[in-house]
Amino acid sequence: MLPWQKASLWLQCFPDSESIESLIGSYLNCGIVYSSQKCFFLIRKCLWDGEFPDFFAEKPNAWFVHLAAGDLSDMVKHCPEPMDKLVFQRHGQESFRCYDSKQFFSKLNK
Repeated sequence: MLPWQKASLWLQCFPDSESIESLIGSYLNCGIVYSSQKCFFLIRKCLWDGEFPDFFAEKPNAWFVHLAAGDLSDMVKHCPEPMDKLVFQRHGQESFRCYDSKQFFSKLNK
């Protein structure tokens, strides 16, 4: 099973989530869509202030990872530019998790 198929199956576990097609359409408009044999992700730039991502800020400092599956170390190679932080939010939860990009990617590459 390809990573995008795994991501699609995961989304189907949540009846209130958008379809994979709808998300890909949104991220083609305002973010990054990456899909390969090894990795799939939907990301977009944001300003992380420690509480909430701001997707409309002029000077973003983070990638918001909306959906990712497969070998995340592949994400390092295919992010269009480095950002200080990676921000995640699990489906259905209100809180966000933020990681230092360099530390996150160095752990993946060990």
